[in-house]
Amino acid sequence: MAQVFASEIDADACSTECLHPEAIEPLLGRSLGADGARAVGELFATLAHPSRARIVHLLAITGQDLCVCDIALVLGMSVSALSHQLRFLRERGAVERRKGGRMAYYRLVDDHLRDLVLGAATHVAEGA
Repeated sequence: MAQVFASEIDADACSTECLHPEAIEPLLGRSLGADGARAVGELFATLAHPSRARIVHLLAITGQDLCVCDIALVLGMSVSALSHQLRFLRERGAVERRKGGRMAYYRLVDDHLRDLVLGAATHVAEGA
């Protein structure tokens, strides 16, 4: 498993080189390390394409599984283009697929991604 957070920095070194050691001490070992930063960057890269952002946002606001045909209809996309983007999202762990007969249903992998996308949409809507 990759190390998400940076390893703890020597507190002695920080206290002699830092202007505010009392502010820095609680942060030691909590900032993103190289692996964590790479994973966060990859998540944002996954959402960087407008079509993928729309798909993930739709799945976030519905809170339920949606079939490919329904997603395509709501977003005004061809099933082929949508399937390509859904495969990309699935390969990167953003969505899960469930087969029901000949139908494929998709949902977000977890509430963390839902909260991230809904928060971003609110941020944009508020003009921040």
